[in-house]
Amino acid sequence: MKHQVLANKIINSFILALAFLLLSSTASAFSKITDGQIDDIKNHIGNGKWTILEVWASDCPQCRVHMPEMVKFDGKLKNARMLGISLDGRRGIEDAKSFVSEFKIKFPTIISNPIEMNVWMQQNLGESLIGTPTFILFDSEGKLVAAQPGIVAISSLEKFIIQNSDPEKEVNVVDTTDTSR
Repeated sequence: MKHQVLANKIINSFILALAFLLLSSTASAFSKITDGQIDDIKNHIGNGKWTILEVWASDCPQCRVHMPEMVKFDGKLKNARMLGISLDGRRGIEDAKSFVSEFKIKFPTIISNPIEMNVWMQQNLGESLIGTPTFILFDSEGKLVAAQPGIVAISSLEKFIIQNSDPEKEVNVVDTTDTSR
């Protein structure tokens, strides 16, 4: 039994390493949805702001239900920002762009695919991608705070960020009912 578990770990590690080598030798799937330029999640975390990263797919029913709340939340806290990661991949970029347009998403969105996102999560979070939506929260210094598959209540995110923010820094809640922004 021990030998089988060890063999499975070795095989999984080999597959992960092979996937990483294959993916790193090709164009990065982490690219801006707007212009296809290579982007990196690290470009969007830290620098004094909390980052709420939502991994979604245009064909995910839960993502469609939850996205209007995320769009409404975007910009509500001055010390927080949103980042979307679409798993639609290069082949599904038009579906992802339609999703962004349909929900009027203004926060930055990176296009990726499930394999590359899974590799990124294993390397940076030590856990695998389970499905969409998945939420990953980084503090204002860029430190990973939480990762949660499934829908996360916006009120919980907001409360957590406010309670864990440096009281010396401005955390003002912005009135998002103003449509002129």
